[in-house]
Amino acid sequence: MSKYRIFVLAGTATLLVGSLSALLGGWSPGLAIALGSAAALFAATLHAHRQRQRTLRQLTTCLHDLAHGHPVHALHTAAPPELKELVDAWNYLATTLPEHIRHLSRERALWRAILDHTGEGLLVVDPTGRVPWFNPTAARLLGVSQHTQQPLSLGTLVHHHRIIHLWQRCQTQGETQEDVLELPATRRTVRVRVIPLRHDDTPHALIVLEDITYVRQLETTRRDFISNISHELRTPLASLKAVVETLRDGALDEPTIARRFLTHIEREVDTMVQMVEELLELARIESGRLPLRFVPVPVTDIVMPVVERFQPQAERAHLHLSAHLPSPSPQVLADPPRAQRILANLLHNAIKFTPAGGEVQVTVTPRERDVCIAVRDTGVGIPADQLPRIFERFYKVDRARTGEGTGLGLAIAKHLTLAHGGRIWVESTEGEGSTFYFTLQRATSP
Repeated sequence: MSKYRIFVLAGTATLLVGSLSALLGGWSPGLAIALGSAAALFAATLHAHRQRQRTLRQLTTCLHDLAHGHPVHALHTAAPPELKELVDAWNYLATTLPEHIRHLSRERALWRAILDHTGEGLLVVDPTGRVPWFNPTAARLLGVSQHTQQPLSLGTLVHHHRIIHLWQRCQTQGETQEDVLELPATRRTVRVRVIPLRHDDTPHALIVLEDITYVRQLETTRRDFISNISHELRTPLASLKAVVETLRDGALDEPTIARRFLTHIEREVDTMVQMVEELLELARIESGRLPLRFVPVPVTDIVMPVVERFQPQAERAHLHLSAHLPSPSPQVLADPPRAQRILANLLHNAIKFTPAGGEVQVTVTPRERDVCIAVRDTGVGIPADQLPRIFERFYKVDRARTGEGTGLGLAIAKHLTLAHGGRIWVESTEGEGSTFYFTLQRATSP
């Protein structure tokens, strides 16, 4: 309460008392002034006390709202001098706090989004072995639901004793532990790192699961590639070395034998040249450096030239080769020479693995968005356990039975099909034959 208001109240009280004194005629003016001043001071003190109490109650209510997470607001009230600094500080807090909260909420949402979408699985483990939080990537790798009731124990969540052992060593030694293992639920290979954390002076740990399944597959593919190409080159090189040694030891002086050996050398060199050319083409296809020129073309112009080219080979093998195409012929969007290469590789295998008297059939089936081309044979078939691997480079179902061939034909067919935006697959029963399918996109809607 301001001094001005106190003086006004004192003066008003003095005038009132003086007026009463004049009317009653019993009081002196000095006494009237003293009583008026005392009344004014009492009223001012009472008013200030009530204002102080009201301000304190308002501050208490505001602090209670703040403690319980309710919205806060500034105090628009005249505070006593002794509380003015406190009220000003509160008003500043009430004005700036919402913006700070919004900023922290945005940062929290950003970090939550980053942690939820990172490619690594993350789990936080408390000192008791409970997992209060894990991100969606960890849930996917561990084969559990992100909405599983939390917290769970580490053993219940990971189902792997080596991860638990890594966490225990991390707790004991206070150092990062690392290992590579396969998760039983999803069969994914992961690199596990357990990192010690200090949170509220308690030894928490962060478990990081890095999915390296693809890297391991690439390493396996690389080892298989080196092994396979070494195997494929060893045979012709050994044969060439034997022929050269034989010629050098005197066969060169026998014209008939020398010509036969030279023919053999030429055949082995052609095999290695074909292998190198197919490897280079496969590398260009996989790296996207093989130029493909897509044009609308009737599917007949892709199928029939290949069937006619293989007809003499089928006749020599005493096989019946036929093609069944729809009329009118649908158009596909393709690079004709490369699309013909896909069909040629499939027909070559079908003829090679079908005994005399069998049948090889090419069927074209138009569909809504693409055209499916099938190569069906009545050959030896493929064992079910080997079907997933037949499109791998150098893979041969039975090396003793396949004879010639580089083992790259189906790999090239697969990557050329993918480059056309299609897909390729096989259905086969051992001893009854196989059917290879591949699709090409339609150039126009049906």
